[in-house]
Amino acid sequence: MTVGVHGASPAASDALFERVFGVISAIHRLMSFHESASDVSRLNRDAWREPVAVDARTFEVLRLARRLAAASSGLFDVTVAPLLVADGLLPRPAGAPAADPTARYGDIQLRRDGKVRFRKPLWIDLGGIAKGYAVDAAFQAAGQLRRASLSINAGGDLRVSGSQPVQVLLNLADRRQRLAPQLTLVAGALASSQGFAARRRQGSRWRAAHRHGRTHRDLSLTRFVSVMAPRCAIADALTKIVMARGRAAAPILRRFGAEALIHDAAQGWRRVGVRL
Repeated sequence: MTVGVHGASPAASDALFERVFGVISAIHRLMSFHESASDVSRLNRDAWREPVAVDARTFEVLRLARRLAAASSGLFDVTVAPLLVADGLLPRPAGAPAADPTARYGDIQLRRDGKVRFRKPLWIDLGGIAKGYAVDAAFQAAGQLRRASLSINAGGDLRVSGSQPVQVLLNLADRRQRLAPQLTLVAGALASSQGFAARRRQGSRWRAAHRHGRTHRDLSLTRFVSVMAPRCAIADALTKIVMARGRAAAPILRRFGAEALIHDAAQGWRRVGVRL
C-alpha cells in the first residue's frame, strides 16, 4: 500500500495517513478469507444455517458484487472460492460446511436488516473486489483536501484525486512484450489484472488465479487488462470480466462508465469501452 499526498501540510498529511491506514486495516480484518474472525469466514461457516450480521462495509461490497454479477450474467461471481481452494490458492475455510457445487451469486440473500443469509452452503471470496473497495473507503476517510492531491496504490489498484496528473506505465509481467502504454490518470481509479503474473503451476500445467463464474474455467493466462473507472472497486471487479470477454465486455464497461486497455499476443493493445 502506497499513499501519496501533494500540497498538504505535514500535520495534515500525518493525520490523513493515520486515517487511511486505519481504514485499510479494518477492511482487511472484515473481508479476509484467511482470518477466522472476519465477516467472510463467519459467513462461510454460519450463513447457511442462520442470518449473519455483518459490518455495513461488508454488506456494501456484497451488494456491489451482486450488481456486477447480474450485469455480467454471473461471469463475475464471488462464490467461486471452492475452485480456488481445490487448486490450493486458498485454504479450506475452517468449520464451514462443504460447499454446494450448484451454488451461485443468486444464493446470497442480502436482508433489509443488514444480515446475510445463504440459500445453499457456499463459500465466498471477496479477493476480486475488496482491495479496490478498500482504496475507495480510504479515499472517503481521507476527506476533502483543499488545493491538495491524493493517490492511493494498493498493489496496482490505484485511485487519485485533485488536479495533479499521475502517469501510470502498464508493465507486462511477460518480459517478451517490450512495448507498454503510459496512461495519464486524473481524479479517477485504475485496476489491472494479468493471467501471466498470477498463474500457478499445478502438476504439469499452469493454472490461472481467476475463474469464470459461469463455466468455472480458467481465465486467460496471456491477457493483460487495465480498467479505468470512477471507483476502484468497480475497476477491480471489471478487470475479471474483461479478462474473460475481451471486446465483448464493452456494453458492461459502458454501463459502469469505465474504459479498458487490453493486451494479448494475437492482437496487441486495444481500447474498449467509454473514454473517461
